[in-house]
Amino acid sequence: MQKNDLGQRLRALATDDKKRSKAARLRDVFHDVEAALNAGVSRASVLEELKAHGLVMTLATFETTLKRLRQKHGRLAPTPARQTTELRETQPTENSVSEKTETGSHNPADLDAIIQDKPNLAALAKLAKRKPK
Repeated sequence: MQKNDLGQRLRALATDDKKRSKAARLRDVFHDVEAALNAGVSRASVLEELKAHGLVMTLATFETTLKRLRQKHGRLAPTPARQTTELRETQPTENSVSEKTETGSHNPADLDAIIQDKPNLAALAKLAKRKPK
């Protein structure tokens, strides 16, 4: 077998959707999927469009594969908890220090703020009353 012939066959396998995994096929359109999701398109709608173009997978498979691709690309999913944390950082409240520590901030500036601030005892008392024993 010629080297050029082998190379052509391997390239043909790499582009043949029937021979590739669902994850590999989703990886090809990952940036487009992310753009649609960030624009507010529902996951179900994205999944329907993928299905219309031959990439059939369950919502659970889509979620898992998307999560793994995001990890590989070094991005976190825009979750409600993460969005809430970003809002808190831009709009501080009287008990924002305790809220930030609950979300698990890794920002050194947050630690400096905790050390330098005096505790709001009224806010802490309210927080203690709300928590079940």
